[in-house]
Amino acid sequence: MLENNIEQPFAQDAEEVVVSSCLLTDGADTFDIVSQIVTSEDFYDPKCKIIYKCMEELAKDNKGIDEITVWDKIRRKNLGDDIGGINALYEIQGKVQTGLMSLNASKIVKERSQARALLLASRASIESLLGGSTADSVAIVLDKSLREITDAKNDKDDIKKASDSLKDKLEAQADGTYEFTALQTGIDHLDAKLDEGGIGKGEVFVISAPTSCGKSQLALNIVLRAAVQDNKPIGIFSFEMPTEQLTKRMAQTASAVNLRRFRDQVASEEDKQKVYSSLEKIQQAPIYTEHYVRNVDELRSKARSMKRKYGIEALVIDYLQLIPYDTKMSKNDGVSFISHAIKQLAIELNIPIILLAQVNREGAKRDSGLSIHDLRDSGDIENDADVILLMWARGGDINNCKVYDGQTTYLELDYKIAKNREGERDLMGKFKFINNIGRFR
Repeated sequence: MLENNIEQPFAQDAEEVVVSSCLLTDGADTFDIVSQIVTSEDFYDPKCKIIYKCMEELAKDNKGIDEITVWDKIRRKNLGDDIGGINALYEIQGKVQTGLMSLNASKIVKERSQARALLLASRASIESLLGGSTADSVAIVLDKSLREITDAKNDKDDIKKASDSLKDKLEAQADGTYEFTALQTGIDHLDAKLDEGGIGKGEVFVISAPTSCGKSQLALNIVLRAAVQDNKPIGIFSFEMPTEQLTKRMAQTASAVNLRRFRDQVASEEDKQKVYSSLEKIQQAPIYTEHYVRNVDELRSKARSMKRKYGIEALVIDYLQLIPYDTKMSKNDGVSFISHAIKQLAIELNIPIILLAQVNREGAKRDSGLSIHDLRDSGDIENDADVILLMWARGGDINNCKVYDGQTTYLELDYKIAKNREGERDLMGKFKFINNIGRFR
């Protein structure tokens, strides 16, 4: 038999950096990042393994992660002596001053963990051969071990689960008992054009339009329906409007009262009651906002945090071209990188993402309307998006779209489903946009 005298590869400093980073302020957010790379089983140092395992349990229970919550968890599990007491926790916490170090450190921890697993698998294979096992049988076992170590997924299990789920779905649809889970826009003629009557989980729904054509307002209409009417938690990343402006727009839309009536001192008591009632509903609705990110990685981290803390069921990003990218990239490559990341995020969180995007100047001026190639700095948006909705004013002039029906003045905007991964594309329609209150019909 082989002697067990091979030094195990591990990186003490890297393990301590990962753990320490998660103990800083907003540790749960850092944990969201590193947990995509490592688990507690990847740690070699017993103290780090215990501490990180407790973090995993806190995250699973949607609890905050810091030195107080982690020590309380360790104490309740009677593991304080195993790590050397609370002073040992504080000592590890002092190893790093910034969470930014954790990403590289977690990759090192993962690499060392895989190296140890490879050594173990190799040793077991050699011992099996020396013990008389056939080469073929050892090779089969070793191949399976190698695939597991390198995180090569057995997609067969996933396909089986998906097949069973689809079968159940089809049977429920056939007998009329199926409950659709897609995020409805609340605009019947638009929902009718989308698969399952709305925006599906894991899908990226792009709304693209020229400036001042109502793309932000269309997204807010969807948010209000989901959060206020259906009580679904919704996240909004708005890089153009602060929370006060968002709230003002939502109140105006929900109440159907133009808030300029207050400024002009012509608001009636009925107007006031409608607006105040709407504000109360908006205040109680599960709507969560962010207004600043340094890059798409920070956006993903904050989105994961929203999912973990609030259980968001959809995310709005307003808008794509305002997300910072690495200046070493071209604009097109930068937008492509961000687009890929957002699609991966939708799949990871299993929620619909409504992504707003601008169109180029040429498309905005074209009389014949927009095409998918008019997406500004388009990069790979066309490939990453599941649905692309283009919206425009005829002749590129919003004044050409004003309609008065005898009661209300509204804008008649053309739209086209330019891409529809799960359904027909190039479907046309018209929005009735009552722009003085921000409502789409």
